[in-house]
Parts: sequence; structure tokens; C-alpha cells
Amino acid sequence: MTCPKCSGEWDVRERNGVMIEECVGCHGVFLDRGELDRLIDAESDYLANLDADTDSAGSYHGRHRRGIMHQIFTPVE
Repeated sequence: MTCPKCSGEWDVRERNGVMIEECVGCHGVFLDRGELDRLIDAESDYLANLDADTDSAGSYHGRHRRGIMHQIFTPVE
């Protein structure tokens, strides 16, 4: 399968049970039906289980930045 935008090749990764195809050329992301919903549900569960801190890392925006979406789209070292 090639990217519809730039015709680049896809890099396929599995994260948290979701197969994510990312174009190596333009970094576009392709998700199959239902996968975005699964990612949103996982993000909501992750945020709901965090303690409500008052510091910047624990604020809503701090938690959101470091949520499951960040984990999914950050390359594994």
C-alpha cells in the first residue's frame, strides 16, 4: 500500500493493540475503521485514572500531552 498523498511507503507499527500505518515520506497516518475510536477510548481511560495534581505536569493539558496518544505516536527507542 502506498500513501495517497505522496506515494511514499508505509511504516506499520502496533501500539496498544492498534495497527498504525505512518507514511515515511509525509508522516501521514492511516487508521482502519474503528481504530481511532479505540485510541480515543484508551486516552479517556488513561486520563480518568490519573490523580488530579495541581502542578503543570499534572494539569489537564500536561496529562493530555503525555497521554496514550503521545505514547502511541512517539517512536519506541
